[in-house]
Amino acid sequence: MLTDNGTQYHTWRGKSEFAKLCERRGIRQIVATPRHPETLGKAERFWGTLWRECLESAIFQGLDDARRRIGLFVDYYNFQRPHQGIEGHVPADRFFNATPEIAGTLKARVEHNALELARHGLPRKTVYLAGKIGDVGIALHSEGEKVILTGDNGMREEVNLSAPGRRAESGQPAALPEPVSVQGRPPEHPAVQSPAIGAPGASTLDEGLAQLQQLMNPQPEERS
Repeated sequence: MLTDNGTQYHTWRGKSEFAKLCERRGIRQIVATPRHPETLGKAERFWGTLWRECLESAIFQGLDDARRRIGLFVDYYNFQRPHQGIEGHVPADRFFNATPEIAGTLKARVEHNALELARHGLPRKTVYLAGKIGDVGIALHSEGEKVILTGDNGMREEVNLSAPGRRAESGQPAALPEPVSVQGRPPEHPAVQSPAIGAPGASTLDEGLAQLQQLMNPQPEERS
């Protein structure tokens, strides 16, 4: 098992848990030399390509879906994606150079839209219905995650099938109502007026404090 020097594979003291697991399974681990990209550079380049061209935009339905669709991307990578480093050939052209009949058989089995399937999964079936309600012609069709209802009188309504939340029931509002008490009080209740704010450094207790000081330290009465 050839690995790089990542902390999950290698430690500078003792043995990593991964190395111990390999030993228990009878597997010999080979650790690549640091700063030597010729060893693992091609594999690491593949992981970057897989991320940028597939995983970054893909949304998987589960582990099985991810396995199948990543496998489709590997098909595309090996049999359909040309590589500049091998003069515009695909990896299978080099790998099966001595056995072209095997390469031809495998290429015939690779889906022509393997990249699209890997990125987006199975395409949704299109929906289109047309008819009339009274004298008004209507049409129902799909656009991605939406179902669109149009009429020849200019009517257009959209239903987003991927929208979060529960399905609307009869009698429910078509839009969210306004909040009732955002400020902590009903909107019809008048706001409580705040007391006047004095000048900087002043306090509403200053007058009471002055009166208290006069009571505690009475001044001698002036003699006439």
